[in-house]
Amino acid sequence: MAITVVTPTLNDVQWLADHETGEGMVVSCYADTSVASGVRPLWREHLKNEVKRIGETLADSPAARAELQRNVAAIEAVLSSRRLARARGVAVFAASQRNLLRTYALASQAPNRLVVNEEPYLVPLLELLHRQRRYLVVHTNTHRGRLYTAIPGAVRLIEEISEEVPKRHRAAGERWGKQQATIARHREHHILHYFKELAGEIARAWPDERYDGIVLLGEHEVLQQVRTHLPAHLARRIVREAPYAWVGRQASLESKINAIHEDALREHDREVLEDVKRRLMEQHHIAIGPQAVIDAIVYDEVGYRGSVVMEPDRGDVASRCTGCGSLFAQVLAQCPSCHGPCEKTNLWQAIALLAAGHHVSVDFVGAGQGLEKHGGAVAVLAREEVAPEAVLTASLPERRA
Repeated sequence: MAITVVTPTLNDVQWLADHETGEGMVVSCYADTSVASGVRPLWREHLKNEVKRIGETLADSPAARAELQRNVAAIEAVLSSRRLARARGVAVFAASQRNLLRTYALASQAPNRLVVNEEPYLVPLLELLHRQRRYLVVHTNTHRGRLYTAIPGAVRLIEEISEEVPKRHRAAGERWGKQQATIARHREHHILHYFKELAGEIARAWPDERYDGIVLLGEHEVLQQVRTHLPAHLARRIVREAPYAWVGRQASLESKINAIHEDALREHDREVLEDVKRRLMEQHHIAIGPQAVIDAIVYDEVGYRGSVVMEPDRGDVASRCTGCGSLFAQVLAQCPSCHGPCEKTNLWQAIALLAAGHHVSVDFVGAGQGLEKHGGAVAVLAREEVAPEAVLTASLPERRA
């Protein structure tokens, strides 16, 4: 099996979820391959311990143990590849009996984890993708600028512009004073032209990719000038402004973007949780519990600016009808709607994939935030016309009739 390494997208996750099922197991491995302060990654030790633990559960099946070892050997070969040297995390999915070996280089760290099941375990990958932000980064001074596409761990230069600005001259006397005033006017003219050109480049770059916001880096006074020259719809998309010198010793641009990203996520999580708590208190415009969340997604009640909010994966099992495709937040042998047989799946994974299929965003938040009292999952609804009593119901069987 050839080793193919790509940066994952939601389409890749959906491909894995839809990958043809078959005989044998799927081994899903997440490895933290980052190196911090000279400490080597510990994925080898973790993988060894997990293989031993899982192997003990397969003691009565030599064939299954042998299959596990084949898949693990393939995963180890991938993780040892030099092609992954710069990845902060890696996700590998191996199933020897299905001729599956898929590798994804991750821009963010992933906790070491090994899962053996009949389907790929995609929750950590979905969480990383939903929490990842893509920024259009503008680093500028008064006459030079660079535009970057940036995600955590990866920054790519896409445009560089500059303007020839007359230098200031220091001298005394009336004649020199007039000359300096002329030079100052020329400087202001060139600087103004530069800011207009920079704003034009930002406007041209913005539609090229699906950015989550614009980040401005530089001196505050300069960045204020950039703001004033941007069209209103782009000025509203500025999510962060931070000091960053054009020259001199400073943190790398990648480190700067990583710090901005982490800060933005913390603020986003705080705002999401405050909104959820308010809605829970009012019992208004919120679907509570996994089944209510599933129903809200299926019946398009989440809408634009709504989202699904979930705590870390609890390992709960859901059921999916093999006939009509309905999803249930409990274990069922038979579908209540079409009476077709149901198959088991990971509940958190099924909800996240369902949300992706309906273009609904998912916010994964930390444990202990109060969601455990409500089944670990809620949906923030955007449609004001939805009656509260309709979405607070844990199950809506009448809608499936």
